[in-house]
Amino acid sequence: MKKLFFVLSILSLTFISAIASNDKADKPETPATTFSMSGKVLDAVTGEALAGAIVEVEGSNISVFTDLDGQFSINNIQRGTYSLKVKYISYEDKKIDAVKVEAQNNQLEVNLKSK
Repeated sequence: MKKLFFVLSILSLTFISAIASNDKADKPETPATTFSMSGKVLDAVTGEALAGAIVEVEGSNISVFTDLDGQFSINNIQRGTYSLKVKYISYEDKKIDAVKVEAQNNQLEVNLKSK
């Protein structure tokens, strides 16, 4: 009789834990809020847009190119503080520290000096 009670107890606990884990699986986790950062890369002297400049988020594998108007956009990033590195052929690389991403539309203007 004790063995039967023990076996039924174990089966009941297994059944209850299976139901509890299935209940959690049915509810998707709330996704983390993501933000975007965009801006424009310009020649520091002429103000001309620099198409094809590389904008990198340091410490990550995120990098984008500017479009024909010098515009760039980095999407789906978490709230936080980042360092960016901007590079363009025949221009000095520029590192921008402490770029804070706290709102949905973070705009930057980056001016590069020619070498």
